[in-house]
Amino acid sequence: MRISFATFTRFLLCIGILIGVTTSCTPTGGGDNSALLAAAIPSGGSGAQACLEQWPFASGAYLADNSVNAALDAGVFGDPTKATNKICGGGWTTGSTDVYSTGSSSECESGETCIVLEWTGKRVTNATGIDFVVYENAFLHGTNPNSRFLEPVIVEVSIDGNNWCGWNPTYSGSSSATDLRNPANYSDLAGITPVVFKQSDANSLTAADLFTETTDGYGTHLKGGGDGFDLDSSSFGNSGSGCNTTLRDSIRSSGFVYIRLTTAYSRNNSSYPLASDSFDQKADIDGVVARSVTNR
Repeated sequence: MRISFATFTRFLLCIGILIGVTTSCTPTGGGDNSALLAAAIPSGGSGAQACLEQWPFASGAYLADNSVNAALDAGVFGDPTKATNKICGGGWTTGSTDVYSTGSSSECESGETCIVLEWTGKRVTNATGIDFVVYENAFLHGTNPNSRFLEPVIVEVSIDGNNWCGWNPTYSGSSSATDLRNPANYSDLAGITPVVFKQSDANSLTAADLFTETTDGYGTHLKGGGDGFDLDSSSFGNSGSGCNTTLRDSIRSSGFVYIRLTTAYSRNNSSYPLASDSFDQKADIDGVVARSVTNR
């Protein structure tokens, strides 16, 4: 059974394999295993090289730096700062440890798991092409680029934090493992493309590269990986609680303040089924980067 690096590590901690001792798993709202897990895992994501704490771009790419009423769960994967501190992708074949597993926040719809992020004092504005990129924790299932570990995410944006507009999130496959791992079966969802970008001295990507597509052996994707969303897309405004054409057009013309990332399975487990190798049925958020912002 293959699971994400984050959830697999959490599982190992629970049974005492990771650090060679027997440790009990603490339910949400109980004790915190963060110290144990932090000591067992190198900081800054997967791989030996640390991921820079400081955002490397002064302009052209802006990291969402604050969460709104995020649920704090036990362990480092329940720490919402992991979704706002940096982007530490593990590449095509490895997950990252610098992620937040979505929780049951008051900002979510009833029964869902999500996280709401914002850019402190800023509003994300509509630019030409992709306006922002969502980085989750997808990675290849084996070596086939068309077979991936996926925990899809519904993406919605808001001006006031109450009314939300989204795109047209769709899964078109069956419940078979092969279909669930095939990225071609998903549209207008995040959590589909692995995160290539890792903010470190060795990373040669520019701010503009994060919003630029390339084609290689993995197919057509953003140079830094992740999943891009465009406010001018014809599908924008086709979903969302409280969304209408007036709100959609206002967001397109004036921008948005909040972005909500919801584990698709938690919204509708029949429309967005998950493969059996999803350990906790929660998406793991690395962060969101916007192309253009202005002061509120």
